[in-house]
Amino acid sequence: MVSVRVIRYLVVAWTLTLCGACQNIGPIAIDEGRSRYNHSIQNTAKDQTFVNIIRVYRHEPITFMDVTEVDASTTLSGTASGAVTNIGAKAGTSGGTLAGQVGSVAGGVTYAETPLIRYQPLLGQALVGQLATPVGPEQLAALYNSNWGIAPLLDLPLAFMTLDQDESFAALNIIAKLDSDAAITLAADKSELTTKDDKKAISLQKSQSKSQSANVTLEVTNKPATTGAKDALVVYLLPFHPHATRDRRSFEDERHNLQLWVRLLWIYSGSQQYSVNSRCRKLTTSYLEFLDRSLQTYSKKLALEKVRDCLPTSIELRTLPAPGGKDANLIYRAPVMRTYSALGILKNATEQPYPKFAFVSPEEYQQIRDLQWNRRHPGDMLSFYTLSEEHRGDISPSDEKSNAKFPEVERNVRNWITHSHQNDDLLLYDPRIFQANDFIRGNRRLGEHRRYILIVTDSHPPINAYVAQLYQSKWYYIDGDDEISQRNFQLISLFMTIMAVPPSSPPLTPAISVGGGG
Repeated sequence: MVSVRVIRYLVVAWTLTLCGACQNIGPIAIDEGRSRYNHSIQNTAKDQTFVNIIRVYRHEPITFMDVTEVDASTTLSGTASGAVTNIGAKAGTSGGTLAGQVGSVAGGVTYAETPLIRYQPLLGQALVGQLATPVGPEQLAALYNSNWGIAPLLDLPLAFMTLDQDESFAALNIIAKLDSDAAITLAADKSELTTKDDKKAISLQKSQSKSQSANVTLEVTNKPATTGAKDALVVYLLPFHPHATRDRRSFEDERHNLQLWVRLLWIYSGSQQYSVNSRCRKLTTSYLEFLDRSLQTYSKKLALEKVRDCLPTSIELRTLPAPGGKDANLIYRAPVMRTYSALGILKNATEQPYPKFAFVSPEEYQQIRDLQWNRRHPGDMLSFYTLSEEHRGDISPSDEKSNAKFPEVERNVRNWITHSHQNDDLLLYDPRIFQANDFIRGNRRLGEHRRYILIVTDSHPPINAYVAQLYQSKWYYIDGDDEISQRNFQLISLFMTIMAVPPSSPPLTPAISVGGGG
């Protein structure tokens, strides 16, 4: 009878073990596995992006190794054992020692996890596709809607955004300033010029079909998807708020924003199909310059609303050439904007003469952070650093000639940086006395002083690093307290991800055992 009792103990122990497995193995597997895998993949993805930045900086090939799938099989096993001793003995004690029949029960649970991880290196056409495919207007608009700083969002992936590349920084700085004042918005769209070309092609196909046999089936299609359904990034001027308080400050902001919009129209004149009201004057470059001067020396005789009503409210930064045809407003049909690929973004950011990232020593890093115009309240920080002349370290012979030829512009920009008092002063070089050539040159010089990521190089490992790599006996890292560099590093990571090619391999189909049968 005693042995039967022991067997019952064993059965009860085994049943409790299995019930525990049925109730807890699933949640335990998620609790123990998901955060660990997520954290590891996130860290290794940061390391991969960072080491590829260093490789491009060192003029070496880059490589991507993606973790395409993680399947973790979990098992739970239980053991139970029992024993009976002194079988046949009678109950009693002898010298204080138990002398009767004795039984014992023991149990154990073993948890095991077997991960099955699939890596996929990018090779051949997939690698070329990810590295050489330019970023499109739709990707830029999506990132703009995700609240990234507009200066790095446009400066890092764009080869140019004006027909004259010397004017690119002037256009970029105006757009950044207007966006900071919530006076504009950006969206991806189909260019009106290429849309009209599509409509003409469709109309021509229809007219040709009428002259053919009635048995012919006409198939009308748009441009191939490879050109992109949306081939332009459009800048829209937002209207004045009709219920805004007309105090001096808001009125001055509206005047200045309208003046900057006129300058932007002037920069893009000849490449746009501007349409204005019939009662308004034609938007020639000379008239736009007149409007700029009038807004600069504003008097109440010039109503801002009337000026705005006679101005176009959008500018197309098209990536494709405009189709042929007669158009009095359109002089230049070349693409207005050209974007880099993923590899182009990294090369543009790291190569001389005008890199977007700065590779600096720990001492130089601290000096840049301590510059008065870079010391901002965390809530007021811009999305870039502005270097002093001595920290640039990339003055080319052409720059030296330019500085010698236009010393006053160089001096004015240096003073503008040094004496900037407000957070958005470094977005745009905007002297009160406007001269077109000086405005273009000055904003170019201001833009060339910008760096979006500070990468520290040192022979010793960092103490506090956001991401770090030991590469060819030298440490490269982004400081853990450098929020500007961290945010722009995330943006670079997103550019790399956006251009990623979906995996072509079929997913794994493992059998995952969670044990217990419950």
